[in-house]
Amino acid sequence: MDEPFSALDPISRNQLQQELIALQEKMKKTIVFVTHDMDEAVKIADRICIMNNGEIVQADTPENILKKPINEFVSNFVGRNRIWTVPDLIKAKDIMIKNPVTANRDELLCNCIEKMRENKVDSIFIVGDDNRLEGLITIRTLQDLRSANVKASEVMNKTLFTIYEDYSILNLLQLITDNNLSAIPVVDKQQRLKGLITPGTLVTSLSMQYLDNEKAGDTNELS
Repeated sequence: MDEPFSALDPISRNQLQQELIALQEKMKKTIVFVTHDMDEAVKIADRICIMNNGEIVQADTPENILKKPINEFVSNFVGRNRIWTVPDLIKAKDIMIKNPVTANRDELLCNCIEKMRENKVDSIFIVGDDNRLEGLITIRTLQDLRSANVKASEVMNKTLFTIYEDYSILNLLQLITDNNLSAIPVVDKQQRLKGLITPGTLVTSLSMQYLDNEKAGDTNELS
């Protein structure tokens, strides 16, 4: 199919794109679809092949094309911030804090407090063998305690919201909003702690996207 929707108005184009996706899911037939519209390619394709002067430059999934362009040509062709037009492709693993502060379940609470102070954080994850997540201690946990000479496992909060690394940023925003969460641990299938998401993490990620757009605008003005 050689640019079949290029001459259509936006509404008709969107409707036919959806129809094509539904048709392909029903018939399970491979479709080679030629387009110069990257948004269209990302929307309908399982794999994207980018060519330059008749040569294949990169052939990969839409997610990898957007996140890991192989060279400057692909990066410029795709657009550096296009990933933000398809936020479902932005995962927890892309924006999480990769080394959250942790303590062992057998450590004394006073040691946990000292780690929190040194790292300037208001919470600390408690882990067991093989870095498996077991609980969380926050500043609020400390308010009603009379002694710091107890084990972390005795006072930690064991009821936690957790997410996997492939959790999308849209679901993250919804989870934080609905449950008023300040810290969401990211775990693997074995419940090993892999990272941390906070509202600040999301704000920083969105800010970087905004700043990149500002820089791109400045570059365009200069050129």
